[in-house]
Amino acid sequence: MDIEELNKELLKKIDNLPVGCQQCINGEKLVLFITGICGENCYYCPISEKRKEKDVIYANERKINSIEECIEECLLCGSKGVGITGGNPLLKIEKTYRYIKALKKRFGPSFHIHLYTTPTVIDENKLKTLKEAGLDEIRLHPTKYFNKYYHYMKGEGKKHNSNKEIEEYLGDFLDTLKLCTKYIKDVVVEIPSIPRYENEIIYLLEEIEKIGVRFININQLEYSETNYRTLKSMGFLEKNTYTSEILGSEETAKIIIDYFNKKIENGKSKLTIHYCPSILKDGIQMKNRLINRAKNVAKEYEVITNEGLLLRGIVSFKDIEDVKDLLEILEYNTLPYEIDENKYNIYLSPYVLEDIVDYLKDNIYNFKFGGYISERYPTHDELEVERIPLIIKKRSLKDLRKNME
Repeated sequence: MDIEELNKELLKKIDNLPVGCQQCINGEKLVLFITGICGENCYYCPISEKRKEKDVIYANERKINSIEECIEECLLCGSKGVGITGGNPLLKIEKTYRYIKALKKRFGPSFHIHLYTTPTVIDENKLKTLKEAGLDEIRLHPTKYFNKYYHYMKGEGKKHNSNKEIEEYLGDFLDTLKLCTKYIKDVVVEIPSIPRYENEIIYLLEEIEKIGVRFININQLEYSETNYRTLKSMGFLEKNTYTSEILGSEETAKIIIDYFNKKIENGKSKLTIHYCPSILKDGIQMKNRLINRAKNVAKEYEVITNEGLLLRGIVSFKDIEDVKDLLEILEYNTLPYEIDENKYNIYLSPYVLEDIVDYLKDNIYNFKFGGYISERYPTHDELEVERIPLIIKKRSLKDLRKNME
């Protein structure tokens, strides 16, 4: 399924998804990485080296140091909610509490906040703290069900109920879910789609449904710079050379969804399963988030692309005195522009730059300069994606003012 088809399917069922998922898909959810501290050591964890097991905070792609910076990023991104992740946010419960409390105070009760964690660190006191702070939704990931027992069940070829220890863990997990429902409005289970793990996942979800949890989020398994070698050593393969998808992960998710759809048709299940493939995160969620931020940070002379990136023209020069005539033309025609702090570049509309270059091809310019079309992210670091040179020879500004008029 390509991005456009996926988007159409999502729009059909988006109202049936939890608010957290709806806002993520629409790019309205800020991702608050509250800490990289975790300790679970999931073999499939994709977190980067600069975040993994480090007590750092990021608001989307921006590294922050305060609640005020988080609020600023929410405003710049037009966020209607926040998803708190890590690491494990509950290992830093006091910090997590402060951020939830402050965000609810600043943006009001309708500002939706959900949080990702694991059952191993949850207790009643923490749940009371999260409820008092205003948390709307909690998402639990049963790490041991996928970590510790994957090798056992796959290596020995045994069934899910062949190990007493896994049954005990599952019982504890279900008890934790029940406890969460006493304090948090929405309780969701979030799991990875592990290839050839269909039976175990189906069993897990059937047990979860018995206690009243109604929503499951399944993520496509992906490799990253930090988990690639581990996944490779365990026999997982890349699906292709142009994505980070793991072979078989999507097929496993489809088997699980088809199984429960048949049960729903027969009136034997009410479970809602949302599958989150990598193209949804990269092609829809990220794009929508970039577009929302671009609308708030784009300079008057910048153009927003369909992908949420920003285009601008750049005129590079050695001496600002050489471009005084050009600046006069821009001023005379009230064309927006900006000079960088080092006074080596003029930033202006890419369309204006193209007009200037087209004219200069027919005139003699008295000094050398560079013309470029720049494409950058609308993020805090303003990362430049591409710079396309518009190659020109020595030209002149003679009569350029008249032509631009």
